[in-house]
Amino acid sequence: MLRKTTYRLILGLSAATLAVSAVPGSAHHVAAAGWQAPVLVSATQANRETSLVVHPQNPDEVFLCDPSGVPAVFDNQSYFHRTTNGGATWSPVRVETLATDTRQYTFEGGDCDVAYDAGGTLWSADTWLGNLSIGHSADGVNWQGTALATTAPVVDRPWIVGGPPGTLYVTYQDLQCCSPSAMWFTKTTDYGATFSPAVPITTFASADGPYTWEGNFVVANGGNDIYLVYSRRLQSGAGVVVNGLPAVISLASSHDGGATWASTDIARIPRETSSIYPSIGMDAGGYLHVAWAAPRASDNPIFYTSSSDGGSTWSSVVTLVNGKTGQAPWVAGGPAAGQAAIAWLGSPDAVAGPFSDWYFYVAKVNGSSVSVATTTTDPVWTGEQVVPEFEAVRYDKNGKLHLGMSVFQAPNQWAVFYQRET
Repeated sequence: MLRKTTYRLILGLSAATLAVSAVPGSAHHVAAAGWQAPVLVSATQANRETSLVVHPQNPDEVFLCDPSGVPAVFDNQSYFHRTTNGGATWSPVRVETLATDTRQYTFEGGDCDVAYDAGGTLWSADTWLGNLSIGHSADGVNWQGTALATTAPVVDRPWIVGGPPGTLYVTYQDLQCCSPSAMWFTKTTDYGATFSPAVPITTFASADGPYTWEGNFVVANGGNDIYLVYSRRLQSGAGVVVNGLPAVISLASSHDGGATWASTDIARIPRETSSIYPSIGMDAGGYLHVAWAAPRASDNPIFYTSSSDGGSTWSSVVTLVNGKTGQAPWVAGGPAAGQAAIAWLGSPDAVAGPFSDWYFYVAKVNGSSVSVATTTTDPVWTGEQVVPEFEAVRYDKNGKLHLGMSVFQAPNQWAVFYQRET
């Protein structure tokens, strides 16, 4: 990851002692009704940003990644993991396998993302100090790719979405730490052999460009309509990011396949988001769903809104839980109009501390109806929690949910869990 990240230390012997009772592993977590028990994917190859995707035809095949840190001088890439048996077991994936692959000569490990295209091809994105590396594989074992997938470095926080077979849509942001940055779009339609010249989504000169944090994006059928969500921090002085001031949740949209973009505001919020990134999903009816986490005076809830007209108007912003702490939400659009699921790491405590219990929360939206529940009956972690940057939730072809969740656990180590709906 290129931007500077500050980790909080685990506080106090008592908190660490409590944490022992929440040792990672599915045997220690009793699943709530409708869920399988969480599976520990890795307690060593993990980080605070988990991306996860499900094979479009085979729900038992799931692919995820976490950044390893750039430059990755030991293994040359971020952490990639794959299961082909419904999450029962997971295997690390080497996404750079050809000696002639230009990615072999760089040190990736920065922000990463994963995708499947409609034909079931796996795609990986991984940043290094010079550009964005993108690879693809038909079988998850043999990979090819390029270390130079963009025309406008430096690259930070890429997102990828698969399209028709051989097609991948890509967005990314310039270096995000403490200065204005632009967001960019590119794509390939020939399995990564070529990428289109990068097009600015926002620019330094635009009022929508400075001090942005780029959330993910969705692509409507046909690839013409693309929607990206981001937060924009309002500044009180040039060149300095100021916390505690109002911010804006914004939508960037393109209706010509990414050639041109325009931005509109979704909501103004009293201060910046607490987990940096907002998230967007699109359901099968074309409705857009947006979620983010932000602090209030007495709690830190998850906020949600939706649009049935392509972002022209938005429903009233609602909180999914009150009097609790919610962090790092991700939203996925459901199999019918007005349906969505939002997952996050949360605590029942309004102000989380070194003795807080932490759960995976899932909210299911069906029109005006919203239900919220935890996916386990006992906490997945008890103790101090560093804020993840985002979690992951996806629907499979049968309408069932799959979670990829980052949890910070003693001693100063991230773990990544997988859980699926029964």
